[in-house]
Parts: sequence; structure tokens; C-alpha cells
Amino acid sequence: MDVEHIHLDEFSHLQSPFHRFDPRVKIVSCLILLVIAVTLKSPVGLGAALFTTCLMIVVSRLPVGRILKRIALIIPFVLAIGLFLPFIRSGTPLYSFNLGLFTLHVTSQGLQGSILFFLRIICAALLIILVTFTTPFHVLLRSLSDLKIPQIFTHLIQFSFRYFFVLFDEILRMQRARRSRNFRPAKSILSRRTLGTIGGLIGVLFIRSFERGERVYYSMMSRGFRGEIHLLDDLQIKTKDFILGVIIVLLGVTILLIDQGGWGWPLAWR
Repeated sequence: MDVEHIHLDEFSHLQSPFHRFDPRVKIVSCLILLVIAVTLKSPVGLGAALFTTCLMIVVSRLPVGRILKRIALIIPFVLAIGLFLPFIRSGTPLYSFNLGLFTLHVTSQGLQGSILFFLRIICAALLIILVTFTTPFHVLLRSLSDLKIPQIFTHLIQFSFRYFFVLFDEILRMQRARRSRNFRPAKSILSRRTLGTIGGLIGVLFIRSFERGERVYYSMMSRGFRGEIHLLDDLQIKTKDFILGVIIVLLGVTILLIDQGGWGWPLAWR
């Protein structure tokens, strides 16, 4: 294939306590920690949540460089939203920009909200990366089914992720075929010729994807598929899984208690 496939579980073969952690307990405990993290309201609490998440990543022995690459994909979107908060949230003005027709004020509350928003997103992204990197993709979907997530959603996730790259590669082959026939695109994307080409591309891609879907469906039915994907892995929750899950939840509760102290929590220890 021409497209590099993104493997969410490329490090699931490593050996660490999180890799041996039962995926169902892992999902539930990390989800509780994620919910707690995104509801925190002070930099102290979010800093503690971020430190705890990074500590779990270190224990899981995941490569830091690859994690930073994944985080870098969402940072532009986070900054695009977070940069507006200091201007749109009311509060104590710190600095003003006179733009002639109106004046923008950077407020202390808006700046604090922007920092909290950034920390929440980063912490949530790291927890999601931790779960997906340490769990094989098919086991992750099976665990979601065991947690009573409707199978229609898990199947949609599985097939969408698997065939997105196949369809994208199909688009690249169609573009290569056009270029081999001396096709030259128009200068403007709004031209009639360009819009007609895009429409034809979408139509042909829809037909090919529909035909491929039919072939995949019949091949699955011929192999005994009846709406449920069976795995060879025997998932069993052990005592150590419960202990590790309880530890993660207790860490989340502790962070929540720290957050209740707000900005002045360190003063309580004096």
C-alpha cells in the first residue's frame, strides 16, 4: 500500500504491568481518572493528574518520542481554541489591544481558563494513548463489548479504522491513473471542470467501496460470522487487576481532594 497505516496498538507487545493489566479493568479505571481529570478546576490538581498520568506512562515503558508525535497532532487544535479564551472570558484585564474599532482585553480569568483547558486536553489525550498503546486493538474492541457497549459501535470503529486506509489508497491509485493519461487539473478549484472531476471521483469511490463492502460481508458470512467477533484470547480478571484498578481510582480521588484546595492547597501543608 502507498499509505502508511497507523497502528494504535504497535506497542502492545511490550512487557509491563499495564500491558498485563486486564483491559476491561484498565478501561474502567482509566476512564474514571479521565473524567476526574477533565473536571478539575485548579492548576495544582491538573498538575497532579498530569504527573500521575506521566508516571503511569513511564511504568508502561512506552516510547516517549512516539507519544509526543501523537500529542503534536492535537496541539494545533487545542491552541486554536485556547488562544481565544483570554479574550472572550470576562475578568480582570491584564493587557489591552487597541484595534481601532474595538479593544481586546486579555483577562486573568481567561488566561487561567486557557491554561486549564490545555492541561485537561493533554491529560485526557495521554490517558487515551496509554490505554490504546498497551492494549491490542481487537482486544480493546472485545473489552468494550464486554462492558456492554453495543456491538454495532465496536464493529463500526473496527471496520472504519481498518478500511479508511484502503479507500485512501484507492484514491491515490485513481489519481495516479489520471496523471498517467495526461490529465491536467484546472487552475481553480471552483471551476466547472474541477467540480466535475471531484464529483466523478466521489461517485467512482462510492461504487468501489460499496462493492468491496459486499465482498467483505459475504466473505465474513462464509466464515461463520453472525454478528460477534470471537477471540482466541481468554480474558480473565485476576486479583492483581482489581488491586491496580483500585489504586488508579484512589489516585484519582486523591487528586480530586487536592483540587478541592484550589490554588491555596500547598498552604494547607504548612
